Amino acid sequence: MNILEFTLFVFVGSLAAGFLGALTGLGGGVVLVPLLTLFFKVDIRYAIGASLVSVIATSSGAAAAYVKEGFSNIRIGMFLEIATTLGAVLSCSGQET
Repeated sequence: MNILEFTLFVFVGSLAAGFLGALTGLGGGVVLVPLLTLFFKVDIRYAIGASLVSVIATSSGAAAAYVKEGFSNIRIGMFLEIATTLGAVLSCSGQET
């Protein structure tokens, strides 16, 4: 399989994962990570990273819309953002790469 075919298959699989995630209310990563690891033989660390990037992108878009409409509490959001980042850094600091 060449790079063009791989890209096309991953694109179609990602669209299906997003569609299924939107229909079920689950994140697309629930479908995308197993799809990349089992069918496309991508290392699971890269598959999880790709899922996280997509979650960050969609969450940022939704958050911007909520802030614009005034539905979000910015103070709570900033507190949770700092706590989440701190937790992620501390949990990954002891792991070997």
